[in-house]
Amino acid sequence: YYLCSVLIPHTYSLFMKHTLLFVVLLSASVTVMAQEAMLATGATQAQQTMGDETYTDIHKEYTDDPDLRIHPSTIDYTELASQITAGCTDSYQCMRAIYEWVCENIDYDLSLSIHQADSCLMMRKGVCQAYCELFYQIAKVVDIRVELINGYSKDVNGVVQQDGHTWLFAYTQEERGILLDPTWGAGRIEEGEFVKNNNCWTWFNVEPEWMLLTHYPNLEVYQLIDQPITMEDFRDLPVPNPLWREYGLNLKEVINRQRDHQTLALPIFYNRGEGQFKIVDIPMCDSLTIGQEYTFRIKMLNDREFVVRNNSVCSQKADWQSEGDGVYSITFMPRDTVKLTFGLKDLQRENFWNTMLEYRIKPPTAADWAKVEKKYPLCVPDARAVDNIDSEVWKEAGFDGHRLLQVIREQKIKELPTIYSEEGQKLKIVKAPMNKQIKVGEKYEFQFRPESGLEWSIINEGDWYRDWEIKDGVYSMTVTPKKTGMMMLCVKMSSEDPRFYSCLMYDVK
Repeated sequence: YYLCSVLIPHTYSLFMKHTLLFVVLLSASVTVMAQEAMLATGATQAQQTMGDETYTDIHKEYTDDPDLRIHPSTIDYTELASQITAGCTDSYQCMRAIYEWVCENIDYDLSLSIHQADSCLMMRKGVCQAYCELFYQIAKVVDIRVELINGYSKDVNGVVQQDGHTWLFAYTQEERGILLDPTWGAGRIEEGEFVKNNNCWTWFNVEPEWMLLTHYPNLEVYQLIDQPITMEDFRDLPVPNPLWREYGLNLKEVINRQRDHQTLALPIFYNRGEGQFKIVDIPMCDSLTIGQEYTFRIKMLNDREFVVRNNSVCSQKADWQSEGDGVYSITFMPRDTVKLTFGLKDLQRENFWNTMLEYRIKPPTAADWAKVEKKYPLCVPDARAVDNIDSEVWKEAGFDGHRLLQVIREQKIKELPTIYSEEGQKLKIVKAPMNKQIKVGEKYEFQFRPESGLEWSIINEGDWYRDWEIKDGVYSMTVTPKKTGMMMLCVKMSSEDPRFYSCLMYDVK
């Protein structure tokens, strides 16, 4: 968890008011470097290159916050700044060096008593105001303009902390710069103790949308988005998951939906996909409706296999449309009440998929099932309750999904006869018993048009029936089984092979 100190600036005093709280927030597991390309916000962000560094900075005019006062300093920071920025060739490199030094060398002040740069440097600890003032004093020596931002932050439960927080905007060049929070980058509180983060870069060069999920500035100008949000919107925004940023979730859309009072809920995110893929477009909700089509667009960063799965229904990489540059898309209709997931194939375990995104399925209505039936008739409950439904095999036998579902409903079928076509024994069924269980002594009519095979027979526990009537290529015969056990419609495939292969198999009771 990250922490932040809390200070409220006093308009008329050179000293900031003492406060009593730190905020616990957000896991430090994300390893996002500052030069990673960030989400665009209209014309406010742009790729920049200084020396060997490529980064994204934000346009912002200079701002003087009348409520903000920097504590006076008596320390000369020249030597320290020179040591920290030695070898840096531009302002962005200097910022990185100063940020890293502050995060690595300053601990959080659990007593909440150190608020200014001088004391922070001497004691090597401080609260958020001290972290930011120390960065400010060092950066000023190397001619980097820094503005302290006062506002509010959220804790891990999404509660806005009323005592306030301080973070930074640092200018990379005239009227362009980056957001950063050295306090949250430095470490976290665990069981009352300060623990350094293994990686501080999550909170350096933060895109405005990501910062705005947890940081709300007093001055609207520091939101740095095209259409600012209100404090009410900020309160209602979800607590961010570090994987949102790692997987490239469109945070601008998250902010816009909240500002426009649209329903905002997101799928569950799982790790183990870091560095494997980026989200281009996904349903921005936490639950899906069966019978409705949803588009998924994913950019794969390697050749790893991936899948969308809705219980037994899945669409693997070959089913997706390649758009080039590693981007794949698919339009998928959930048709099972079990959750829907996007997953990556496990690198060690065969036929195992690691879930990256997970959606719940809403309780379906009759109208939802009707939509499913139009496209996938054998996925509705009436068909799912029947055993031996192999849609492709039955389709080859002349029963498309809609016809088969009609038969199932009309005849109230519980189990279809077992149908085979593995050896090439194919036929088009005109008429046949469609319940697997049939009865001794009852008459059953068979009519079919063979597509292969030489000799056809019905066998009932040693009794052979071969008196077919053949007309216009259709084989017809009425059979009355005399023995319990199995009854099979069989075909001899070859004159050289004496065996008969089963095409349909029934249980005679």
